[in-house]
Amino acid sequence: MLQASKRRPEHYYLIPRDQAQEQYRKVLLYEFYCKMICCESIVLLLYIACLLYHSNALPGTPRKLSSQRVPDVLQLDPHYTGLNGDRLSVDVETHHGTHVNPFTLLLNAVDALATIGSQDMNGRSPSYSFQLTKYPNVIIEVKPSPSAADLLNWVASLCIYHGIEDVLRKKLYVEVDIICHWNVDEIVGVSIRDSSSRAASVSASNTTQSNVNVSDTLQSSFFYVSDGMALDYNSAMITLMYSIMYLSRLDKREMVPRTYTDPGPHWDASIVFPGDGPQPPKDPPPFLECGWVIGTLKMAPDYMIQQRKFAELAIKFRANNVDLGHALLQKGKPFQAIS
Repeated sequence: MLQASKRRPEHYYLIPRDQAQEQYRKVLLYEFYCKMICCESIVLLLYIACLLYHSNALPGTPRKLSSQRVPDVLQLDPHYTGLNGDRLSVDVETHHGTHVNPFTLLLNAVDALATIGSQDMNGRSPSYSFQLTKYPNVIIEVKPSPSAADLLNWVASLCIYHGIEDVLRKKLYVEVDIICHWNVDEIVGVSIRDSSSRAASVSASNTTQSNVNVSDTLQSSFFYVSDGMALDYNSAMITLMYSIMYLSRLDKREMVPRTYTDPGPHWDASIVFPGDGPQPPKDPPPFLECGWVIGTLKMAPDYMIQQRKFAELAIKFRANNVDLGHALLQKGKPFQAIS
C-alpha cells in the first residue's frame, strides 16, 4: 500500500523573513500612531474642559448674579465694549401689540446714555427710567437682574447701547424687553415701552425727564458743512449713541483718546476728530476732555431737529469761553474724513 505524500497544509508555509520584518514594523508603527492620537485626544478634551470651566460656560440653567458678584465679574474689564460671541450678549423679547416710535426712541436713548455718562461710571444705581419732556411717548427703563439690588452705571450704558442697536438693526419697532447676559448670567434688563401703555405705572419719582439741557459753562455750537451729504437718521443717532457710550467709560477729565468713533459696518456714519489724538496741554484748561464732548454730543439731535435737517454736521467744542476743538459727524467711515 502506497504511503500518502507528507505535505504541509497551505497555511503552514512561512513567508520570507524580510517580508515578515516589514509587516511587523508596520504593525508597530500603527500601534504607536494610535497611542499618540489617543493621548492627544485626551489632552485636547482636558484643555477644552478647563476652558469651559474657567469661562463659566458649562451647559446648564443660567444663574442669577448676586449684587455682590456683579462688580467682581464685570470690573475685571471696565473698558470692555464687545458683544455677541464674547462675554456680553443680548436677548430681545418683542411685544407685537404696541408700536414704538423709533424717532423718539433714539432721541431718548442718546439722552439716557449722556445722562448716565455724566456720572461716575463705576458707581451703582438701583434703576433708571428715562422719558423726554419734549417727546414723552417712549419710556426706557433699566433694571438690574431680579437677584441683584442695583447695577453698575457703565454696565447699564453698555446694555442700553447694544440692546437698542440690536433693536434698530432688526427693525423691531414695537415694545421690547432686552435681557443682557454676561456669559450665562443675567445682569441687566432694558424695557422699551410706549408711554400710553405705561402712564399709570410710571411716576415722576422714578423717571428721569430731560430737555437735553447742559451746564451753562458749555458753549459748543453746530453748523452744517457746505455741500454736505444727507445723513440717515438711524445711522446718525446710533453713531452719537456709540460715541457717548465709548467716551463715558473713560474718566471725564481724560482727553479724547482717538481721532474717530465708528459704530460698525451696519451704520453709514462716523465722528471724526481731526488731528493725531490727544496732545500734551499747551494752554491753561479747559481742554478737549471726554466730559465736554459727551455734553456737546447730547445737544446734537436737538439742533438737527430744530433745523429740520439731518446732514453732515460740524461740531465746535467750547467751554468757559475757550475753544476746545472741533469734530465732524459725517456720512461714511473714518477713512473718508476731512483732515
